[in-house]
Amino acid sequence: MTELNIVPNGALLIRNGIIEDVGPARRVENLTGARHAREIDATGRVVMPAFVDADVALVAPAASGASGKDETYDKSATLRLMSRKRVLARATAMSAECARYGCLSIGANTGCATDLQNIRKLLRVHQTLQSKPVRIRSIFSPRFAPSDGKTPSQMLEALTSRWLPAVRSKKLAAVVELTVAGPGLVLDVPMLRAAAVVAAGLGYAIRLRSPYRLEPVHLQLALSAGAIGIVAPMDTLRAFAGPLAAVGCIRVIPASEGFDDPDTASAAIRSAIDEGSAIALTSSYRIIDDSSLNMQFLLHLAVHELGLTPEEAITATTWNPACSLRLSHVTGSLEPGKEADLLLMEVSDYRDLPRRAGHHDVSLVMRKGQIILRSPALSVD
Repeated sequence: MTELNIVPNGALLIRNGIIEDVGPARRVENLTGARHAREIDATGRVVMPAFVDADVALVAPAASGASGKDETYDKSATLRLMSRKRVLARATAMSAECARYGCLSIGANTGCATDLQNIRKLLRVHQTLQSKPVRIRSIFSPRFAPSDGKTPSQMLEALTSRWLPAVRSKKLAAVVELTVAGPGLVLDVPMLRAAAVVAAGLGYAIRLRSPYRLEPVHLQLALSAGAIGIVAPMDTLRAFAGPLAAVGCIRVIPASEGFDDPDTASAAIRSAIDEGSAIALTSSYRIIDDSSLNMQFLLHLAVHELGLTPEEAITATTWNPACSLRLSHVTGSLEPGKEADLLLMEVSDYRDLPRRAGHHDVSLVMRKGQIILRSPALSVD
């Protein structure tokens, strides 16, 4: 979906936190339910759905004594030393930052934990912070530490017989993310396929992750597993675009694509969109990495580095990521029946949003009909 369904001079009617009607202001204002409604004047500004970020690490402790971006195991060791109270405080601050930039729904992964105890710690923190103020879709991202001394077969057994059932039985996460390539990978494709079968049987939705462009064998795994999303740089394997789109698999593209190799990424993403793929953009925010929580900056990268249209970029930061998290029934667009998660932007034309590199034009954030952030008005007196 790339149609924004723009309503010039439009209005929303919200009741009990739910959007009751959307349409031209003249019609909505004359509805019976609008007669005693509180009015928020958005004249000359853009009202849009709150942003959705499909891949965020709410907690990513800095590793000690190591360098480089792939410090999974050092981070896990640091996490073990952090109290739940400290983890909660750090995640609370991160959640507030997301909301400050207009992002009210996130996919929060557990990638910095490599043991079941700390995975549970992170997922319980997610539960505590649910809708305070950010809607969190917990992503169980199993990682294995080489220091455990287990063989791949033993790790697969631990994952399928203990980890997956333990997380699911406590209803700590409904999505499991399997890493299909990258440093520290210990499970080959047949093992990952076996893990996906067990996970699906337990009621998990499946998501795949890779720091590299995927090969046909990985994309075939996504198809056979009915994956809801793939977090990876965009590949050029056009034969898989249509089939993956048909099973509802969203291609989640990290923001680093806009920096690392924008020319190659631009061509691959345009080809995928033309073939029918749904593209979501994610900050893939990690507190220790070079990344940004400013979703408007993602719009700029998408248009000026990756070649998306403004309409495609906005869809890729609202509707498509909501679909990738299976949250499109409650957020990602402004439609009757959905929760009133919306933003008031200090621009008069939505096409100006990606033009303003480094800007943060969110002047009002509304979560379920309640204003949770309002920028102070400029005084020139």
